[in-house]
Amino acid sequence: MSVGLAAPGGTEHTVVRAPPADATTLAIPGTRSGQLTARRETDTRTALTRGLAEFIESIVVEQDSGRELRFQKVFFSWAEPEDQSVFPSAIAYTTGMGVYDAKKLTPRPSKACQLPAPDNRFALNPSEFVIDVTVEIWATDPPERSTLVAALEDAFNPFTGQYGFSLNLPHYHNVRGTFELTQMGYLDSESDAIQRNRKAAFVLNARVPLIKLVSFPEAKPRLNVVAVGPNVIVDGSAPC
Repeated sequence: MSVGLAAPGGTEHTVVRAPPADATTLAIPGTRSGQLTARRETDTRTALTRGLAEFIESIVVEQDSGRELRFQKVFFSWAEPEDQSVFPSAIAYTTGMGVYDAKKLTPRPSKACQLPAPDNRFALNPSEFVIDVTVEIWATDPPERSTLVAALEDAFNPFTGQYGFSLNLPHYHNVRGTFELTQMGYLDSESDAIQRNRKAAFVLNARVPLIKLVSFPEAKPRLNVVAVGPNVIVDGSAPC
């Protein structure tokens, strides 16, 4: 998928490249969600930040000069002190508390939410987890920062007729998380300018289904048949 981006002196294209196998993918509107799985490598909050970080890693800006601009590193937790700084980089993180939005959901087991055999557990969705996610980027100069901000503005609104986007999150039961861009700003300071650090930040409202895997014994109907003379009486069939 590519989106044309008008830029001074030419045209740059924001391209979302195919991610590695088993990584986060952009959900195409109108397509059905994939089969839920038992795979759970994160909690709900980290499912969102990891998914967003993996999506940002797949974004490439193709320039007229033939140069490709992309993030060298994208984190979903703060880097360790021994990690070497490379630019441009980005991080997806949260600062506030999230909310479990039940919306009067009544989780009920059904064949549609049953995992394939031999697991056979049911994936129940008692609520959605909602939180604001911040994406902070670090560039080396104002033109690079502006190009990357414009690229993310494109990538965070990839489809006409739909505001925001959804991601398939294989690391959290293969559910879909949804994201809507709400804020953006430059983070400038004198010390950052001296060190050639040019920062910007986005805020996206994100939500993901909370999944709980449960097992239910398969109920088998039973009939108590009592013969009384020539008549047959069926006594109390057990519920399914």
